Amino acid sequence: MTEDLVGLVPPPEEPDPAGGGAPGSVVLSEDYLHFLSVYGVGTFDMFLHVMAPERSDGRASVRGRTASFWSVLARMSEFVPEAMAPLSDMLHAAASVAVWGSTDNGDLCLWVVPVGGEDGFVLIIGSRFEDWYEYGVGITEFLYRILTGDIRCPAFPEDFPSTGETPPSRDLTAIEDLFSTRHSFLTGDQYLRVMDAWPAPWKTIQEEQEKQAGAQSG
Repeated sequence: MTEDLVGLVPPPEEPDPAGGGAPGSVVLSEDYLHFLSVYGVGTFDMFLHVMAPERSDGRASVRGRTASFWSVLARMSEFVPEAMAPLSDMLHAAASVAVWGSTDNGDLCLWVVPVGGEDGFVLIIGSRFEDWYEYGVGITEFLYRILTGDIRCPAFPEDFPSTGETPPSRDLTAIEDLFSTRHSFLTGDQYLRVMDAWPAPWKTIQEEQEKQAGAQSG
């Protein structure tokens, strides 16, 4: 399945290394580890972030996000126990739970391995923990099918996956090489390049206000 994904989204020429294997406390699928060996760590279509199993530089990792997820789930279960019970019971009964990805909206991507030798599955939890969606596929297959539109996750916005258009930029030449295909996978440094070039709304408003103030003072 990684080969199919490569045909759809070229991996970076210089991938951001993903480090070692899975932390001892969780189980990660072999296809995910193979994906990391090809793509490294990064972001699909400026929205879906894939994490490394572990990081020593303070950036998001499977180990760190999984630990924080359990803390959030515990707090949510105290706040709205009846609403959280189905999700909490399912995950606490699993053999392993790992948060391997997240989105700009705060949605979480999990790999859940049930007890009894059953196949693992992808679980997407919406940012408010009010909805979650189970997909009986591997992580790489999920990524491929979500990008091709074969899977539509209600937790994700309608404009993901992207249409292949280069995001509006103050300096198009600074980022256009990163969007030469319909879908993109960017390393952390490439992602920051795009964010630096992107005209943030608050900056645009501030600049317009400064122009008006300058015109009035002149």
